[in-house]
Amino acid sequence: MESPFDFAHLDPSCDPPEGYAAAFELLAAFWCELRALRSACPQDAFISDFSAHLETELVAAALVLAIQAELLTAR
Repeated sequence: MESPFDFAHLDPSCDPPEGYAAAFELLAAFWCELRALRSACPQDAFISDFSAHLETELVAAALVLAIQAELLTAR
């Protein structure tokens, strides 16, 4: 499954700072690993619930990071 943390760069001058871009890439890698784990163990309820919880936490972290990046590029 493709990561939901990818975004199109319409204006390179509005790209987030390098550290933020690296953080988005890290979140995308975690997302892919969690999806792979979930797919590898569909019959294990604990792994499925745990990975779903971690996916939710990643989405929340990405939202906070995106808001912060937006605030930085708006300055």
